[in-house]
Amino acid sequence: MLQPQEVVVAKLLPTIRARLAQELLRKYDMKQVDVAKALGITQAAVSHYNTKSRGVDQEILRRFPEISGFVDDLAAKIHAGLPKSQQIAVLNQFCMDLMQTARFCEYHKRFGDIDPMCTACFPNPPRP
Repeated sequence: MLQPQEVVVAKLLPTIRARLAQELLRKYDMKQVDVAKALGITQAAVSHYNTKSRGVDQEILRRFPEISGFVDDLAAKIHAGLPKSQQIAVLNQFCMDLMQTARFCEYHKRFGDIDPMCTACFPNPPRP
């Protein structure tokens, strides 16, 4: 059974990073090496994200359409020079907010034999 944080690390973060890399490459015409430096990842990871050989989980994008607007906004801020510490804070808050939704709870339940009435993350029902 995966912990909710493992789902964030395995599915959500790679999807967001892939979309950020794609946005910075396409919209802001940044070079792969510059995107890698800006995001604190390797150039090889940026290349994989660019070719879509890894990273984007379509199910995550479908369940969480707010990722698109978040990525657009964060990419603009990164291009404008947002410090990495601020990137971390913004991305962390976004992920925490998503984790507090019923949609994330349902997505998490797909990855293990979890009781349908699970209250591990929420003593009360999660936000819609």
